[in-house]
Amino acid sequence: LRVIWGTFGRFLWTIFPLCRSSLLRIFGAKVGKGCTFARTVQITIPWNLIIGNNCHFAERSILYSLGTITLGDNVRVDTRAHLCAGSHDMKDTTFPLTRPPIMIGENSFIGIDAYIAPTVILAPNTIVHPRASVYRSYDKSVELIGNPAKAVE
Repeated sequence: LRVIWGTFGRFLWTIFPLCRSSLLRIFGAKVGKGCTFARTVQITIPWNLIIGNNCHFAERSILYSLGTITLGDNVRVDTRAHLCAGSHDMKDTTFPLTRPPIMIGENSFIGIDAYIAPTVILAPNTIVHPRASVYRSYDKSVELIGNPAKAVE
């Protein structure tokens, strides 16, 4: 199925821009109404996506969805932002693959070239500034800046 998505699905993604949400649904994603996806968005495994209504994904954003990525309504993922729901267990010498989920609350903004690490859960109305790297969860709406990201005071 991943081979079909990576070849045939990617071809259809490019030539039918108005059908991107429908194409993701065909491959098992749960996509709300009014979502837009730029042509160069990279999606690893669409069946691990749960996307709310009116979400926007800008050019070259990456949804590395080895684990589940859940986004609430009205989330914007800006250019080159990377949501990474996959890693390896570094404590095990065989480095087995892990697939921890990511959850982004509604009305949140992920800035240009920002990075969201595996296991991160962000509360609704969170703003991740450009180039910030978020490695831990936040249960209240905050503005995050820096690497590692810290709340703006």
